[in-house]
Amino acid sequence: MMVRSVLGRKREYRIQFNKEKNGCWYVDFPHWPFSHDNLAMVSGADKMLELLSDGDLFVKVSVIPANKQEEHKGYIELEQTEHSLFGGSTYQVKYEPFTKRYKRDSLWICPVTLFVLGHYPKFIYIKSL
Repeated sequence: MMVRSVLGRKREYRIQFNKEKNGCWYVDFPHWPFSHDNLAMVSGADKMLELLSDGDLFVKVSVIPANKQEEHKGYIELEQTEHSLFGGSTYQVKYEPFTKRYKRDSLWICPVTLFVLGHYPKFIYIKSL
């Protein structure tokens, strides 16, 4: 069975994330039919949003999914290292401020990604807008 994006397959997505009063980051997905807790950013994704937000309580990002490595000037490259359909996907972060500040080089994204992008791409390119 093929999972399809609820937004439709696109070359670029613009997604907003909000930092709520509890200090946690959540993807802004107003029509999400399940628990709001499923939208929480954890395991490194929250740390990436902290950097991209530059202290604000929200950040809007451009996301370009790709099945092969591409050149996107000004974007942070994430390369998939492992995944499972319902277990999410781990990505190696190629962004020095992230690796230096948090002493880690990977982040995990949850299966909500399947609702947004329709799949776990081999590469994800992101930048704040």
